[in-house]
Amino acid sequence: MSTKIKIKQLEILLNDFELISKTVLTQIQITTKLLEDNFIEELYEEVRENEIIIDRLEMKIREEVVFTIFTFNPLAADLRRIFAYQDITTNLERVGDILLNIVNFLRESNLNDPQVQEFKKELYKMMKIVNEMIRNALISFSTQDSILAYRIIKEDKKVNQLFHKINVNLQEVFSGKNLMKEDIENILNIDSINQNLERIGDSATNIAEATVYLTEGKDIRHKIK
Repeated sequence: MSTKIKIKQLEILLNDFELISKTVLTQIQITTKLLEDNFIEELYEEVRENEIIIDRLEMKIREEVVFTIFTFNPLAADLRRIFAYQDITTNLERVGDILLNIVNFLRESNLNDPQVQEFKKELYKMMKIVNEMIRNALISFSTQDSILAYRIIKEDKKVNQLFHKINVNLQEVFSGKNLMKEDIENILNIDSINQNLERIGDSATNIAEATVYLTEGKDIRHKIK
């Protein structure tokens, strides 16, 4: 196999990776809009269409990774990047699934309920943080910026703090009250959205850790932060 064919294959892999990255970032923007106003019906259809694209790209990239490794026998530096593509793509596909979960919970929530308003503000803060984490994690990977990657890993503490704060507030606001069916549904939906946003923070951390592996050759996934 010529060097030109190898370069072309790596370009195909890069282009598909960039497309899945952009699609996931678009999904985050749509989910943020639905958190502001969950009555924009056309956005739900857009989410479903984007999810199909994400799933197909994840399968395509996985096949391209296997093909590239067995066909071109890449050297260590290229091999680390190819493995990083696979690792990050898996996390992006997972984020896509998580966002779909959040959108479904938003659709069933009454965001105009006065008791929900304060939680909505906290969830919005959380969404803003994980959005920046995912975006910066992808930038850190594309620019091979390990300093930015380490900064993202530390940002996950903010997500965890908000996650626990929302859990505590849910208990304080609704405990000891006679709950209506809508109250119970709102509690369950808020709790589920909270959990899913926390998982996006974890995926952003995973992407940042893949950048560290690419740039420094160190696997820091199981080290205490």
